Amino acid sequence: MRVWIPAAVLLPLVVMPMTFLVYGSLQSAPPGQSGLWTLRNYDVLLSGEFLELVGNSLLLAAAVTAIALALGAVLAIALTRWDVPAAKFFDSVTIIPAYIPAFVGAIAWSFLLAPRSGYLNAPLAALGLPAVNIYSWGGVIGVLSVYSVPVVYLNLRPALLSVSKSSEEAGRLLGASRFRVAHEILLPAVRPAILSSALIVFINTLGDFAVVGVLGVRAHIDVVALRIVELTTKGVFDTGRAAVLGVVLAMFSVVALSVIVRGLAHRDLATIGARHSTESATTSRALRLLGLALCLSFALITVVLPVAVLVIGSLQPYLSTTFSSGWTIDNYALMARYPGALTSITNSVLLSFLAATVCAFLSAVLAYIVVRRQGWLGTLVEYLSMSPLAVPHMVFAVALVWAWVGTSGVFYGTKWILLAAYVALFLPYSMRAAVTAFQQLDPVLEDAGRISGARWPRVMLRIVTPLVLPGILAGVIIVLYHTMKEISASLVLYPPGEPVISVVIWSLSYQGQFAQLFALCVVYIALIFALVASISALGRRYMRL
Repeated sequence: MRVWIPAAVLLPLVVMPMTFLVYGSLQSAPPGQSGLWTLRNYDVLLSGEFLELVGNSLLLAAAVTAIALALGAVLAIALTRWDVPAAKFFDSVTIIPAYIPAFVGAIAWSFLLAPRSGYLNAPLAALGLPAVNIYSWGGVIGVLSVYSVPVVYLNLRPALLSVSKSSEEAGRLLGASRFRVAHEILLPAVRPAILSSALIVFINTLGDFAVVGVLGVRAHIDVVALRIVELTTKGVFDTGRAAVLGVVLAMFSVVALSVIVRGLAHRDLATIGARHSTESATTSRALRLLGLALCLSFALITVVLPVAVLVIGSLQPYLSTTFSSGWTIDNYALMARYPGALTSITNSVLLSFLAATVCAFLSAVLAYIVVRRQGWLGTLVEYLSMSPLAVPHMVFAVALVWAWVGTSGVFYGTKWILLAAYVALFLPYSMRAAVTAFQQLDPVLEDAGRISGARWPRVMLRIVTPLVLPGILAGVIIVLYHTMKEISASLVLYPPGEPVISVVIWSLSYQGQFAQLFALCVVYIALIFALVASISALGRRYMRL
């Protein structure tokens, strides 16, 4: 098998768009039109508001990263070390916000804590307490932080479980304080998970515009990603300056990546011993109750209250904090009649399944190259396939516009450019799962198959595929719900008349059509959970066969 052939797909998928992003920043005409080389687009860097945009973006990303790391770490420690009651249940609940788009959570909280009419502010006013203004820096940072916590938790939990409880107990027996044990035993073991989580949260926040658009506009909060949206989707179509701002965001992401890589350098650690159980016999009752309170509060803030307000709002003729408007299901009919709503549901489901399928196939082939072939080709494939993690989705979308319109224009103006974006952006997640699956598969099994006379394709089909399929399916689930939630690239790339659900929700929120908005948000969340549950059930069924 010529392994370079499947690896070559990464060139048009990943390398070409980022190359064209720089090219587009130096062009005087939009994509698809003949232009001259120019530095005129870089005058956006000299504008008076540029430093404010950059400062706001970096401040927001840094604050969200710090808060998400703190909350995620406390929840991970509580559920793995404090013997929290119903720990397995809360372990599942803590992951649920990963399936809820942050901008949908922002929409829900905008009605919960609207200054004058919020569902929660009305009771506060009745009690004589000051209202909470969600349309502020605190509101934007808070919503983005709590919906970034699952990223941190999913990275830290397995890292903490890999550290044996006996290691900590040995440190305490030798006279070390709890702080010293945490600093010298736990922290070195989980440092890679902390740094990788910080990188993902920081880059995702840099590229987020939706939560800022929902909650920050009224507080006059503007960021680079939101300005890119305005330059590529509003009346003034200025892709050259959008490309310049995209290059700026990409540079910040590369700097963040280099800092993380430097932090991980020369820190190879191995944990010797069995995986630690989530049970702990020596936890004090105070810590158990504190952990329970934290888990309940997190579930209430990220799941219960937002979903409840969306469901209630979707069943009211008009929003009323006293529920005096009565109840109706007509909003769902109105939602179905909104232009593009039903089409968006079909497109979202179709593109999500196609992206998950393509990522599954590519990750299986490319992970085999990375793990089995190794060498320079394996290193190059792993680097290229993981590189989209270091690029905000908004920036990658602008790069795709320049790449496909500036060359053949085959995909631009069709929904298939969305598929190309989804595959490139979420391939790193499925690749990570596939690489792990292949690393756990002993190559002796493949050698035995060949010695028995089977050709390479038969070995792959009958021996390798069944053993790595659970890991591939795990990657499919991750790609599926990430694709359903994606809005940054979708808003830039969707063709006229072919939106996805996230784009229609964004349009409804800006038009103030809240009845349809709430109904579509409920359908949106239900679809994500249904798709994830279906693939998970399929995976469990396969494991029983």
